Amino acid sequence: MMSEPGLTPIIKEDNVTHSFCGLASVGWLYQKIKDSFFLILGTHTCAHFLQNALGMMIFAKPRFGIALIEECDLSRPDPQLEKVLEEIKADHHPSVIFLLSSCTPEVMKVDFKGLATSLSTPDVPVLFVPASGLVYNFTQAEDSVLQAMIPFCPEAPAGEKNVVFVGSVNDSIADDLRSEAEALGIKVGGFLPESRFDRLPAIGPDTVLAPIQPYLARVVSRLARERKASVLKSLFPFGPTGTRVFWEDLASMFGIEADLREREAAAWQRIAPQCERLKGKKVFLTADTMMELPLARFLKNAGAEVVECSSAYINKKFHARELEALQGTRVVEQPNFHRQLQEIKRDRPDIIVTSLMTANPFVGQGLIVKWSMEFTLMPIHSWSGVFTLANLFVSPMDRREKLPEFDASVWLKGVMPSTEK
Repeated sequence: MMSEPGLTPIIKEDNVTHSFCGLASVGWLYQKIKDSFFLILGTHTCAHFLQNALGMMIFAKPRFGIALIEECDLSRPDPQLEKVLEEIKADHHPSVIFLLSSCTPEVMKVDFKGLATSLSTPDVPVLFVPASGLVYNFTQAEDSVLQAMIPFCPEAPAGEKNVVFVGSVNDSIADDLRSEAEALGIKVGGFLPESRFDRLPAIGPDTVLAPIQPYLARVVSRLARERKASVLKSLFPFGPTGTRVFWEDLASMFGIEADLREREAAAWQRIAPQCERLKGKKVFLTADTMMELPLARFLKNAGAEVVECSSAYINKKFHARELEALQGTRVVEQPNFHRQLQEIKRDRPDIIVTSLMTANPFVGQGLIVKWSMEFTLMPIHSWSGVFTLANLFVSPMDRREKLPEFDASVWLKGVMPSTEK
């Protein structure tokens, strides 16, 4: 068990540190960076995963693809990708191509960095992104993409203090963050990533970095080290309390005194029906997205009982404020899933927030489940995301109530329960 004064003790166990392939991050990043192409060097399994998990339709021409590794490629020193890149440039006209590693070529010891450098041209750089599921949690692959973009962020001139929001969000949330900052008198320098590669923000010693996703510790630390930028250390902007603290702390870094307690109270009032449904409910979060700490904090503030909040990785410095807010909550890093299964079977929590891989077996036991991956794809940030965030937890309870009476023991025997009253 690890703990520091003022922080929630972290119980560290011995299970795997990830639950989904890092290639999943392509699903939101290719849509965010609209002049990009994501090329994955992988196997038929990688292609199957992307085509199914990301709902790819062949006629939609999405800006990502697989350079397939066949058995005959295993004896080659390096993959031959020149023709593939020519086709990508002709079909999609990207400003940047991200070359993502997967498990197999990493085991083959492919020199991805050298390969990316050799394939780059002055007009279309090819950037290496480590995304192997052997090493990274799937959301951390976004961190790798953002790190690859750092050399292309201009150096900000001294004396121009502004904020750069770090983390991929859709355009409506980005517009909301920008307008909220400007309403407080905070100058916005941009976002990392921006919607286009050729509009990356300038970052320098007078830049304040405001991370808005809890899985981006490495890129923020690197920017602070290399560009001497300041980093906002606050709660993440999820839920009324987290959003208030986030904006008040950010304003303080610009010498602005902001009191948003009335705004917070109004936001809580807006989701009062959802909070009433969550009040007293036992919620168990298994490790998956690395968003578990702020989600658990929101649930706790909403009146739910967080039985356990587990996460694949916890960075005590980056997550310090969230850990402070979770005092009294059981927090586990790299949880032993077998132990979790036994406790869930015994205690039967009211809601389980878990991965796509484990959701259906829990549902088969009659438990109410929320897919944790939905929180990475939905607009849940800041004031405009409060209602969506609350509904994500309430919706599975509403869905269960609309179903006929459910007998898990009958279902598990392979016989569908009767719909007759």
